[in-house]
Amino acid sequence: MRITRARVAIGAVLVLALAAGVGASARTKAAPPALKNGGTLTVALDSDPDALDPTLARTFVGRMVFLDMCEKLYDLNAKLQIVPQLAASLPTLSADKKTVTIKLRTGIKFNDGTPFNAAAVKQSLDRHKTLKGSARASELSPVSSVDASGNTVVLHLTDRYSPITAQLADRAGMIMSPKAMDALGDKFATNPVCVGPFMFKDRVAGDHITLVRSPFYYNKKNVHLDSIVWKIITDPAARAANLRSGDVNVSEGIASTELPGVQRDKALQLVKSTSIGYQGITINIGNSKGLGKLPYTNTGTAIAKSADLREAFEDALDRNVINKVVFNNTVKPDCFPVAPGTPWFPATKGIPCKLTANVKAAKAAFARSGASPGVTVHLMIGTDTVAARLGQVIQSMEKPIGINVVLDPTEFVTSLNHEDAGQFETFAIGWSGRIDADGNTFNFLQTTGSQNDSGYSNPVVDRAMTNERKAASLKARLVSLHAALAQAAKDRPIIYLYHAINYDAQSKKVGGMQLFGDGLVRVQFAGFKK
Repeated sequence: MRITRARVAIGAVLVLALAAGVGASARTKAAPPALKNGGTLTVALDSDPDALDPTLARTFVGRMVFLDMCEKLYDLNAKLQIVPQLAASLPTLSADKKTVTIKLRTGIKFNDGTPFNAAAVKQSLDRHKTLKGSARASELSPVSSVDASGNTVVLHLTDRYSPITAQLADRAGMIMSPKAMDALGDKFATNPVCVGPFMFKDRVAGDHITLVRSPFYYNKKNVHLDSIVWKIITDPAARAANLRSGDVNVSEGIASTELPGVQRDKALQLVKSTSIGYQGITINIGNSKGLGKLPYTNTGTAIAKSADLREAFEDALDRNVINKVVFNNTVKPDCFPVAPGTPWFPATKGIPCKLTANVKAAKAAFARSGASPGVTVHLMIGTDTVAARLGQVIQSMEKPIGINVVLDPTEFVTSLNHEDAGQFETFAIGWSGRIDADGNTFNFLQTTGSQNDSGYSNPVVDRAMTNERKAASLKARLVSLHAALAQAAKDRPIIYLYHAINYDAQSKKVGGMQLFGDGLVRVQFAGFKK
């Protein structure tokens, strides 16, 4: 999932009694509000999700929609612990950790009325591994085969794979209806069918996605709403205005420029959380033929050819100024794909991180690169005002070094398509983050990673990333992760800029919305207060 603003929370539990007017930092034991049955909840998204196909999808906003209609083998609870969802229990592992056995719940139906069973799990996992363009392929690459029998599935691994359960708690663990997969093939997103409290009704690209309550859901007694409309409103001011006017009931992604107005509105509740993902600039080094078309070969642009020019580009950036000028001090500047406060951050110890610009070092690196003054670097950005401001600030920082940054504003889903095709030079893009650091790193930095849009390939990183997946202890995983991050910091396929501090808001008429530490807005069991 690549997004223009990574939006996932960390730290303490943020299960919010929002309808009771309790802020994210408050603690309360108040009973949840009584909710009406019926009604349509309208939620504003800051960008249009990509394909509603668990195998192909990458966007953060898409993950929120999937929560309502595509359940997984495992989920996260309020404490960010992995818990069974469609699985009956946590997996059991063989002595050598290469066989994973998962018992499944019984008596569950997909939203087309067909039964959920082990055969459906096997077909979904096989599809995740083999469908052309799968964004799940590298997440499940250690899975060599899947057996299904009765209410049990067995995953056979080529080697130990520490993140396997965490992967199955996200889109790699979403199970699709075999009937729908057989009928639609790679067009599954046109009418997606999974297990969930809501089912797909319609979609108008760039405008809305409508879900309606499922008659097949196993826990439908706890579903209050008749329907949910996910409304795409990319302009931050328009999104906030729609929330204040009541045209939408919930909005994710309140921009820093709109915070004061939302905070002053007594009818609204603001929620704050810090991302475990990252935002940065992906540099196209070797993606000359398209994502996954190996071997990657250098694209031939000035910034792709020269590690010194990439160093100059990063040294010219002042992360603290970006925070202040672009985001009004509402993000956390950083240089890494893992966030402070997580168990993975110690892997960054000893790796240089400069939050302020070093113009002298930038000019020296530029001179070493041999590039001509005024060398052009294209930067693909979003189409909203905040993206434009970020691009302009980066332009102003690079110009004194001798780098002429040309901004290429591009609609979000189109930009992802350009990225996959290798039709970009640099791209201001981020990742919403995963509870396991492997989800923030392997897919992007390992040569065969399914989201390695940089076309980056370094044997040191590949070896370290592979060892990190095999390691049995956190300490051993941190050692390998450090080796990968240290090398990547020298090569700079991605220049990490900051971790977002996210702001979502809702009408106080709404109850039951939940926000856990993964930052996803959960509304599947929400409703309107009585």
